[in-house]
Amino acid sequence: MKKIVFIFCFALFCIKIDAQNNYGKSDDAARIVIASFVPEQIEGLSDISIQSLTNKLDQITTGAGIGGSLSRFIITPSVNILGKEITPTAPPMTAISMSITFYIGDGYEGTKFSSFTINTKGVGNTETKAYISAFKNIKVNDPGYSSFIETGKKKIIEYYNSKCDFILKNASAMADRKEYDNAIYTLTEVPEVCKECYDKSMDLSVRIYREKLDNECQVNLTKANASIAKDQWDEAADYISLYTPDMKCYGEVKKLLNKITDHRCEVALGKARGSWASKDIETTSQYLSEIPGDSKCSAEAQKLIVEVKAWAKEKDAREWNFELKKQKDDVEIRKLAISAARDIGVAYGKNQPRRVYNTAVIRTWR
Repeated sequence: MKKIVFIFCFALFCIKIDAQNNYGKSDDAARIVIASFVPEQIEGLSDISIQSLTNKLDQITTGAGIGGSLSRFIITPSVNILGKEITPTAPPMTAISMSITFYIGDGYEGTKFSSFTINTKGVGNTETKAYISAFKNIKVNDPGYSSFIETGKKKIIEYYNSKCDFILKNASAMADRKEYDNAIYTLTEVPEVCKECYDKSMDLSVRIYREKLDNECQVNLTKANASIAKDQWDEAADYISLYTPDMKCYGEVKKLLNKITDHRCEVALGKARGSWASKDIETTSQYLSEIPGDSKCSAEAQKLIVEVKAWAKEKDAREWNFELKKQKDDVEIRKLAISAARDIGVAYGKNQPRRVYNTAVIRTWR
């Protein structure tokens, strides 16, 4: 019995720790992201050569923890051919030597942030294969990349710190036009390392997310009721779980949330009683942990808890500590809202057409 009680308490502790760790993990919405960009019309490069060079850029950014496809900031190359010759071998091969300068900068405004140059060579039985060979020979672990990338990251942080007011104002204007997803996407691009701007952006993204919910409230209530009709209670809760008392339609939402809460309570309590009938304390505990403390049947659940505690104490001479599930506090609701807003922003960005960078200016980064 001591082992059972220990396992139960340890499981609750692990669940709590896991829930804490799940929030704030680094992702594309929380860190600096630099996208790889190779202009499609570099002289002498075929499509397959361009893809090979792009893959190498991806390896460089991924290794530095800044890789991603959704960003206004880019890493882009300038290829300078130093020599090209046909080898006197049988069969003859094409040998190419080149210098490649990598640039990090703002792909929209055309502002260059940092640069780094390497030399590489390649040999192949065609010119294309020689280029691919040269790109494959690029060493992505060259220590010179470190300073190059750090300088670029600092410039990106400076960009967000200097442009923060404009970013917030622009997002608010989008929200006023009911372009909620675009506004949230703009705000979630701000990396977490830009602490002050990030906090302001997350606060505004939550407000805009709630405006979006308000605007879609009746639709979400209809979806929630439809899910309940299909006995999909968790799905129903997902549609309306992030509405808060300051929202316009919270009255209707609250009634439906109470209905969902009471249903969950009845189901969980029924299962807990069934498990307790066979004195399965672990499963009983699991079902009791699903019962909210403010639900209709919480009083009945408390009676069962008292009974289980008494039995555990008699069998084990130890206290069985247990509390009913508490409602989410304001801090947790904000965390969930930020997470939901991020999901919307990332999804919106992924569904957008390929970004159009200022190629004419980027070509001058030499």
